[in-house]
Amino acid sequence: MTIDSSNPLFILAAIPVFYIVALPRILAVLPQKIQFVVKCVIVLFATLVMSVAGCIISIVCAIINKRYAINYIVSRVFSILSAGPCGVTFKVVGEEYLDTYPAIVVCNHQSSMDMMILGRVFPKHCVVMAKKELLYYPFLGIFMKLSNAIFIDRKNHKKAIESTTQAVTDMAKHNSGIWIFPEGTRSRLETADLLPFKKGAFHLAIQSQHPILPIVAEGYSHIYDSTKRSFPGGELEIRVLEPIPTTGLTADDVNELMEKTRNVMLKHLQEMDRTGKNSVVAEVEEEESTVTAKTTATSVGGEQDEASVKKRKTLKD
Repeated sequence: MTIDSSNPLFILAAIPVFYIVALPRILAVLPQKIQFVVKCVIVLFATLVMSVAGCIISIVCAIINKRYAINYIVSRVFSILSAGPCGVTFKVVGEEYLDTYPAIVVCNHQSSMDMMILGRVFPKHCVVMAKKELLYYPFLGIFMKLSNAIFIDRKNHKKAIESTTQAVTDMAKHNSGIWIFPEGTRSRLETADLLPFKKGAFHLAIQSQHPILPIVAEGYSHIYDSTKRSFPGGELEIRVLEPIPTTGLTADDVNELMEKTRNVMLKHLQEMDRTGKNSVVAEVEEEESTVTAKTTATSVGGEQDEASVKKRKTLKD
């Protein structure tokens, strides 16, 4: 039996095999900077494809009354299209907690590559809360609008409050959760640390009485580092932590809930740190460096004083 390579079915079957199996091996042998550029283009390509496809999926899901499955389907396919060719694999710990819904999902925010992480662990029955500016991105904005994304106008406090109030109503109506990056912006920190959290996610959790579901992705500079133009790929660990209940909490408990969540996320982030230099270690090193500098200065000063005394004594004699 011979295979006709000109057969359209053969070509259609060969494309995904090449994309997922062969392409990562080809990219792996390219020079670092070329590899970085090509892989970034692949991620942008996957984003564009899934933004367009997401619009179609959104319409189909709306017709069959499965609108809140849109994000789950699109995110998983995006993860395959972007992470696979780039040689990125995931080790997910605590994946069973993703079945906790509705919940307010909070995740650390490192760079634009967090989209891969979101794609791999985005829960069912969940929507995204994002900055209003994303609404105007070609295709992506349309898809996000169709998938019930909640847009926040961070420059207008009144409108932001109205959006979060509506979000609570929608969560109750559709039995859905919300994915939020509580740091508010990409951290881009060199150490295993978190930026201060914004209170919005925790107000939402208490108002809706839904649990907080923390998700922590390890620092991934070993996989992707834009400052060094490096994108070698590799394994990335993601931990889905035990949900934090909010039943019975009031607005007076927002700060405590926020700090509790941040502390547990930071603990796991530092446990996964591959650099061996988290924020706590950095502080200790800085203190030790200061002490060493003072000790050296004192020692040098003492030696200089002793030399001066000997010189004066010699002159006197």
